[in-house]
Amino acid sequence: MWICHCKGVTDGQIRSAIDAGARTPVEIGARCRAGTGCGGCLPEVCRLLDDHLTSQAFYATCGGSRRLDRGDAPRPRGCGDCPLLVDDESELVSA
Repeated sequence: MWICHCKGVTDGQIRSAIDAGARTPVEIGARCRAGTGCGGCLPEVCRLLDDHLTSQAFYATCGGSRRLDRGDAPRPRGCGDCPLLVDDESELVSA
């Protein structure tokens, strides 16, 4: 399915970037260019990353399935710092 229409990136290409080691929206964009155009696809890019991270064994021990898009904590490295998924701007981490 097309996720990033600006750059013509599919969900499969984003998953491939994640499988190859991308752990942030910026790293995903560097590998497949998703999210580097208008930014409208970033929520879906972050959702795909979140799905991958929450499937990891180390994350499953945090007490069940947690969803970054619902603001559940703790947040693993990745979309936890994504401003599109933070309700309160005071939660943003400065680079």
